[in-house]
Order: sequence, then C-alpha cells, then structure tokens
Amino acid sequence: MYRWLQRYKQSGINALLEVKTPPRKPALIPETVMNQLTERLRQPEGFKSYSKIQEWLTQEYQIVAAYKTVHKIVHYKLNAKLKVPRPRSAKAKPEVQEAFKKNFQI
Repeated sequence: MYRWLQRYKQSGINALLEVKTPPRKPALIPETVMNQLTERLRQPEGFKSYSKIQEWLTQEYQIVAAYKTVHKIVHYKLNAKLKVPRPRSAKAKPEVQEAFKKNFQI
C-alpha cells in the first residue's frame, strides 16, 4: 500500500494505470530463418522428421535448437506438418479397400 501511495504522489494516476511488461528473451530462430523454414516446409519433399529440421538449422544457419523447441515452432507456431506418408501394408489390396468403402454402412 505504501508503494502504491508513493507512486501516486510522485507520478499521478497515469503511473498507477500503466501496465508493465517484462522484457522478452530474443527469439532463438530469427525471422528470416523462420521464413526460409516455412518455404522449405511448403515444398513437396519437405522434412521427414523434426530431427531433420534440427540438422538443417545447424548445417545452414548454425542454430542449435532442442527437439522440443523445433516441434513447438513447426507444429504450433507455423501450423505445418511433416511430409511423412502413413505406412501401408504391402498385403493390402486396393480393390478390396474400395469395395469396403462402398459397402460400409453406418
């Protein structure tokens, strides 16, 4: 309460209404590199794993980032997905799958 009154006496109501924000840590990956990463993720070949993205960042830009950091940036910030197809069985027959899709009733 004392600090609040002192602040009011020294600076007035505007000082009390001021919202302070803590200083932020600089981004691990600069904006230019983020743009390059976004472009690379849009390409058809893209990346097959987050580890490959880590390697690319280290080789191209000398940026060492943890796996978790790379995952958060790619998945949540860039809203991108890796270019990895789902595994399919070698025994699967496409004609049987199509027949199942046509005849399946909910």
